[in-house]
Amino acid sequence: MSAPERLQPILAAVTERARLRRAARPLAELRRDVELAPERRQAFVDALAAPGLSFIAECKRKAPSTGQLSEEVDLAARIRAYSEGGARALSILTEEDHFQGSLADLGAAPEVALPRIRKDFILDEAMLVEAQLAGASAVLLLACCLDDAQLAELRAQASELGLAVLLEVHDEQELERAVPLAPDALGVNARDLRTFEIDLAVTERLLPQVPVGPLRVAESGLHDLDDLRRVTAAGADAALVGTALMRSGDPAATLRSWTAALAQLEEPRG
Repeated sequence: MSAPERLQPILAAVTERARLRRAARPLAELRRDVELAPERRQAFVDALAAPGLSFIAECKRKAPSTGQLSEEVDLAARIRAYSEGGARALSILTEEDHFQGSLADLGAAPEVALPRIRKDFILDEAMLVEAQLAGASAVLLLACCLDDAQLAELRAQASELGLAVLLEVHDEQELERAVPLAPDALGVNARDLRTFEIDLAVTERLLPQVPVGPLRVAESGLHDLDDLRRVTAAGADAALVGTALMRSGDPAATLRSWTAALAQLEEPRG
């Protein structure tokens, strides 16, 4: 299948970077270094399944839709702030050319024990093995970039490596393709990757359609407490928040305030 046109330059860059890395270190060599750590996957699942809305706090220096977000070279201070603010997992952008990330970012602030997602445009097994070797607990798979056979193969390979899978969809057709693969988490992206436009109503429409099984994750378009309340009401177990936290002057305080406000929202139900 062909990916959305807006993603073609990104996928071309990812493919070329992967080719260069394979020339330097072939897949067979990567595989020899794998030491399975199934506790990582379980830590990710447990983090998102904890009571209340779990925050997956994202580290990204740049994005095609928003431009430059940070000039940070070392992400350690940010990761520590996310942890102090109560984030339950981290999303680490590793794509180099359009997001200014790297595989090395997965290892920043190793003293922070939060589970980490390699967020990238995963195209083959080698990228999964790289994620496992770099300490990831989970990987993102994009339904819009992969056909059914690729999704099934990568989902199975991730499981063999002890990695959790967050499988991202944007419409009913992608959701229908994703559900039979039984991902650990199913993410609904409010951003249409064909246009980069955001509509939180997409998340509100699709999240309730996710059957029992995968954890439900709201992605993109989450800027304030009102947005978080909307996706919580739609059934989200977790919210992946990037731009709002990257732009916050005090991300720890922002996370704490959101958590406190959402907890108050839940109190009458108890």
